[in-house]
Amino acid sequence: MGETSSSPTTNTKLERIASMAKEMPGVALSTLAHHIDVEWLREAYRRTRKDGARGIDGQSAEQYAERLEENLVSLLQRAKSGTYRAPAVRRVHIPKGDGSQTRPIGIPTFEDKVLQRAVAMVLEAVYEQEFHDFSYGFRPGLHEVLDEWFVREVRPRLKGKAVLVRYADDFVFVFARKEDAERVLDVLPKRFGKYGLTLHPDKTRLVPFERPDKSPGQGGTPGTFNMLGFTYYWGRSRRGTWIVKQRTAKDRFSRTLRRIRDWCRTHRHDAVKVQHHALWQKLNGHYGYFGVTHNYPALARLRDEVGSIWRKWLSRRSQKSYLTWTAMHRLLERYPLPKPRIVHSYIT
Repeated sequence: MGETSSSPTTNTKLERIASMAKEMPGVALSTLAHHIDVEWLREAYRRTRKDGARGIDGQSAEQYAERLEENLVSLLQRAKSGTYRAPAVRRVHIPKGDGSQTRPIGIPTFEDKVLQRAVAMVLEAVYEQEFHDFSYGFRPGLHEVLDEWFVREVRPRLKGKAVLVRYADDFVFVFARKEDAERVLDVLPKRFGKYGLTLHPDKTRLVPFERPDKSPGQGGTPGTFNMLGFTYYWGRSRRGTWIVKQRTAKDRFSRTLRRIRDWCRTHRHDAVKVQHHALWQKLNGHYGYFGVTHNYPALARLRDEVGSIWRKWLSRRSQKSYLTWTAMHRLLERYPLPKPRIVHSYIT
């Protein structure tokens, strides 16, 4: 069954749920399950990522789609009757930070992902009404610990302007006055500790980030900071004005190369056409996230590095398969890697 656009009926239901939550703040909405029907599950299926890792049952999204309607009806019946039991998750370990450590993640089955998405669609419509505009994701409770605290208690007590930007458990405060930043940094560990939470010791720091032309005679240059895989720094626009730019953070760039290197090593005996297709997808996926204005050099460098890595592991398929750069260039003419592209553009 092919992909379809979002159902008008489902959108209407989402709007109705959001309206109820907005009109009755603080009231427990306990009658939301009836909104989930086959059409709702179909929309949840549409929104579920299809190329993710497989769960413990080994079933792919393509296999699930072969009998999609039958599977969705069965899933709905089991969920409504209370007989649905979430299967065990498959535990895998992925590199963390510089790759010297790993962290465990659980991978649900595809069907469980669909049901999770269906439930999340209901809950998001409810809880989205409570979140502030500077919040782009959350963990349960992080809203009260940080967002509401910042709005109700912190910001009114500051001498200058301040902004908070948060995505899940990553956040950045921006302060107009240094003394405000120091006061908040001092009380932040106590605030988190009250809820049994801690701050990351390496990521939590005070960074001078004043525009270069606003601090004449002080010497040095503004600092940089990382968030969500990007490094933020001051630079000149094409018009010569100072602006905040983004580039791929060094640790994220290294992690991407390491994963591609491991993949090429493991799959070096696959057909060249198969390897090319996978590398094409990996690079395009990277461009889709990191393809922002001013980050083109990092994208171009990644493409060049991937070409070198690919040549290295193609050369190790056997003792007779060494590829000179001349031969590699010919191969890349037949199987070109996707060119870097800016997906998220803003005028500077």
